[in-house]
Amino acid sequence: MPLLYVLTFFILISGLFSVLLSLAPCFVKSKNHCYRGYESHYSFDVDRADHAEWMRAIPDDVNLTSLSIPGTHDTMTYDLDNRVFQCQNHNLSAQLHAGMRYLDIRGRLVNDTIGIYHASMPTGYSYTDVLLTVFGFLDDHPSETVVMRLKEEGRPLGVNTMTFEDAFNFYLHNSTATSPGAQAHFRKHNPRKPYPTLGALRGKIFLLQNFPSKGPRAPTASVEHLYMKWEAIENALRRAATAKEHANRVLYLAHLSASVGVLPIEAAAGNLNRTVAGMNDRTGDWLAATADRGDSGKTGVVIIDFPGKELVDQVLARNRALTDRSAEL
Repeated sequence: MPLLYVLTFFILISGLFSVLLSLAPCFVKSKNHCYRGYESHYSFDVDRADHAEWMRAIPDDVNLTSLSIPGTHDTMTYDLDNRVFQCQNHNLSAQLHAGMRYLDIRGRLVNDTIGIYHASMPTGYSYTDVLLTVFGFLDDHPSETVVMRLKEEGRPLGVNTMTFEDAFNFYLHNSTATSPGAQAHFRKHNPRKPYPTLGALRGKIFLLQNFPSKGPRAPTASVEHLYMKWEAIENALRRAATAKEHANRVLYLAHLSASVGVLPIEAAAGNLNRTVAGMNDRTGDWLAATADRGDSGKTGVVIIDFPGKELVDQVLARNRALTDRSAEL
């Protein structure tokens, strides 16, 4: 019997040692690419990127649809402890300064205000928090534009006297906190017309609307959900890269985010023992490899969980031909 106890103890210790060994790189190396024990070269350290004004070098007449734009999925989930719902690990201001120009904002009507949710989970932030942060950033960096997807996330909660659309319009037109900034920064667009140029959007929020509206709708993205499957992500990137320069009625979106049943952090960075590559590493490696082969086509909007500096750099590098053109003018 004592021998059995010894063997059991040895097995438990061996298992614990294996787990600690798998996590070791995040403790003995630089922590830039590590978070919660996960390690990924293209994840977690987006705060190290400094691209607050990357659009400044691009000419005004370039179409929005011609750009390679990094963005975040479930942008406001960075303070959530629940790994099922957390998709980011750096705050909105850090994301914007790192160069993220697509924001995925999920709002839910709660007592006549719009709170920011991921599915049923409140993030602790409001739509006011989002708008004031973006307004402040655009005031400081007027060369930039922010593409914002606003989606109604679930049925209303509490006691409400207005619809989600009514609440949205209140923030734009009647709120003392947000309406002055909204009047200055929201870009109105007729969805029946082509997407605008960067020059028309500088200092503005360009809205992709995902909620019912009685009036004219803002445009919706042509590609909605490309979850997990790498082949689908690669195909989306290839479609964006080969799209005609003046095909200006389609904004290509590629989601690198998780599907149901996969933790967002594992979809992004791979599993803890690093036997499976995550979507961020696959995408970053693909962008680097195709660039080495001379393929510098645009990516469209690349929407990322737990982005890292190297991945953002790879996406933005696809705009180099546009900035080179600017230097020639």
